[in-house]
Amino acid sequence: MAKQSLSIGTTANDGTGDSLRDGAIKLNQVIDEIYANLGNDTNLQVNVGSPTTGQTLVWNGAQFSEGHYNAFTSDVDVAGFKIVSSSNGDVIIQPNGSGDIKFWAANTGSALTYVDGADGKLKWSNDFATSGDLPAFTDHKGMFGVVIDESAAYYATNAAWTKIIDTTCSVGMLDDVDMTVGGGPSDGQVLKWSAANTKWEPANDLEGSGGGGGTTQNLFEGFTADTGSTTASAATDVLTVAGGTNVSTTIVGDTLTIDMTGALGDANQNAYGVIGSDVGSKTASSTTATINVIGGTGISTAISGDNLTVTNDSPNVSQNIFQTIAGDSGTTAAGSATTTLTVAGGNGVTTAATADTLTVNADLYLASSASSNDNIVFNGTAWEPVESPTVSFTVTAPTMSDYQFSGGGMDTSANNPTIYVHRGFTYRFNNSSGVAHPFELRQSAGGSAVTVGVSGSNTGVQYYTVPMALASGTNYKYQCTLHPAMVGDIIVV
Repeated sequence: MAKQSLSIGTTANDGTGDSLRDGAIKLNQVIDEIYANLGNDTNLQVNVGSPTTGQTLVWNGAQFSEGHYNAFTSDVDVAGFKIVSSSNGDVIIQPNGSGDIKFWAANTGSALTYVDGADGKLKWSNDFATSGDLPAFTDHKGMFGVVIDESAAYYATNAAWTKIIDTTCSVGMLDDVDMTVGGGPSDGQVLKWSAANTKWEPANDLEGSGGGGGTTQNLFEGFTADTGSTTASAATDVLTVAGGTNVSTTIVGDTLTIDMTGALGDANQNAYGVIGSDVGSKTASSTTATINVIGGTGISTAISGDNLTVTNDSPNVSQNIFQTIAGDSGTTAAGSATTTLTVAGGNGVTTAATADTLTVNADLYLASSASSNDNIVFNGTAWEPVESPTVSFTVTAPTMSDYQFSGGGMDTSANNPTIYVHRGFTYRFNNSSGVAHPFELRQSAGGSAVTVGVSGSNTGVQYYTVPMALASGTNYKYQCTLHPAMVGDIIVV
């Protein structure tokens, strides 16, 4: 209702203002609106006594009166604003009893970070499945996180996420430690500083300059003899130098002396120990033993002064014509001057020797026996006899959907072309794709195989002699047994 005012006239009692009735009506309307808006039409429900600064109207169960608002009745949206204290005051969030202060992830209903109301401790879960799930270190410097698949902790610096070494880690994880040197540490070794590599590396605990080990070190690490070897395993190991046959050893102070105790030998020694020959051998029995060099058949020997001369008395005897002959397969070696070398003919080859002349004749080589009226086809190695005029095709498979053919006047680029065959002719199909695309002649696409007149292998060379009994226009199919889309027509003309 719009605001209403009582008219009081221009001057007192001039009769121009509202009548008592009209004034009462306006007053009642104003009172009704006040009771309707500030009450329940019967009683006023707003009672402002003596409010103080900062108080608001608070419903006390019967009416609104001055007070402080101390309870939310629904979720509060700060709408981008902040909760700010005044006069450097604290912002205190205090749950009742053992209630927690929880920080929830958006819409998940999961409080991963919270203040435990039971002990007042700040607790949180900050784990990530892999190191790749960690947030950008540039935005989270100082953050701590746990990577589950490594069971390791990381913290973010201004350069990267850095793994934290714990009691389960090896010292080798430190940047200035290299545990790979020498294939890794072995028993009894220590870490030593390598100035060249600027790393701590495994090494033997030997005394030396720059902070060596204990006062007594291993005299040797490994020692190898003509037979056997040993390795020092402790600083107290003793290396014994023992004398052998006609040898003795002594140590005085820091000096080891090795003496030969046997005789030095006579001035005249055996010129040889043992002399061996093709047949028999001789062992020198004394320093005066004599070796006799005796010539055999066709050989004579002579000694003049300090010279021994061996002469071939029969230099022109018959010699071997050959020593070793090698063929395409196998070899033979001459066993004597009378060995005979036989040159034998093979497939399609005959040989003949007359006086000093060897004649080698190359005949036509057939892979199998030919019959009367046969034709021949070269298969790349030999000639094959075929019973009728023959047309040859080389079959290729560029894809798993197409055959292509070369030879016999075919267009080599055509896919699955139609092949026209003549009765009484033989057609040779060389399937170069082999077992990958078996090439089969069929009664129909996907039907049974054609067997009459067909021989050979559908993964290699296959022959088809067209029977005279077939009617002109007979339509067969060629098809891959593994890929049905590789199919074409064979039509009898």
